Amino acid sequence: MLPATARIDASAADVTAPEPEPDADAAEPLDATEDAGPGHDAAPGVEARLQIETPYLGFARPRPKGDVAGGAHDELLARWNLGGTSDPTFPSSRPGFHPGTRVKVDTRVVAGRLPKSAPVDRRTGKHLVVLSETSLLVRARKHGYWPYRSCFERAVQTRGKQTGGETVLRFSVDRTGRVGAPRVLRSKLEAQDVVDCLREQTGRLPLLPPPRRVEVELAVQVWPGDAPLPSLDAPPTDPALALPLDGKPLAAALEGERPGLAACYAAGLASDPALWGRLQVHLELEAPGRVKRAREAESHFPDRAVVACVLERLKAMRLPLRAGHASAFEVAFRFGQLPERPAAATP
Repeated sequence: MLPATARIDASAADVTAPEPEPDADAAEPLDATEDAGPGHDAAPGVEARLQIETPYLGFARPRPKGDVAGGAHDELLARWNLGGTSDPTFPSSRPGFHPGTRVKVDTRVVAGRLPKSAPVDRRTGKHLVVLSETSLLVRARKHGYWPYRSCFERAVQTRGKQTGGETVLRFSVDRTGRVGAPRVLRSKLEAQDVVDCLREQTGRLPLLPPPRRVEVELAVQVWPGDAPLPSLDAPPTDPALALPLDGKPLAAALEGERPGLAACYAAGLASDPALWGRLQVHLELEAPGRVKRAREAESHFPDRAVVACVLERLKAMRLPLRAGHASAFEVAFRFGQLPERPAAATP
């Protein structure tokens, strides 16, 4: 870590990452308030708290494009996949719970000098547009947060759990504000491709022009969040395995099972009124649409009895299966309501 005495007190500056736009549910859940017809065995209020996502292939999870939109969507999905209960020791109930990847950036000038803050033009009374110690830190945090976070998360989602840690880089900033060839001084990260990505993204930081050329050390720390990230599976290389999925008929069939699925959740609510979460199920069908296998995948729904109930309901179903279409796919159900976003925390 950089020496504490070299860090800038930027508590009054805007150094937080920009908030992403609210996530538009890319998985297209069906209308959870739609009347499910006669034969209800769960209260309508419980049914209204059930969202049924349109089925999708495991390697084609609906996800917005772009690092910011995709990362925000994945964090939201990670929260849903973990869920919550009234148990104060459950991960999402603990003080300081932070589902997303943690990122901390610090900077210090190691050669040359920058003003502490932008000087004021005596004629206009306005601050000059030049790099200062404060704006260096603010811009490094603001513009580095999502790129640095994406470097780490791509490794987690494609290869599994990664150990967090600090990486320290050094680079020059010329009088035009251009960052020159960052080099890595040291890193505690195990994955070299993540370190290379951090170095590459540091070279793209949009900094203001300094009064004169300076040398900067930048420390970026990344840690895994408290909710496991959903994976990003690569498409199969064999075209024969990349069959299309006829999702709408499957979704309609699942919608017909809404009362029974809601009854599973109602039983869980009877034990814990604060129960909520997402249950993702990997289904494998065999002709003529019988469910061959059903198991929870990716999600970690808090109530195992609810999971068992849903799996039994699905195993008893007949689902449409067309020739030439995929017989293995993902279905997901969101039970309850997502709580208010927890406050950010840094360990």
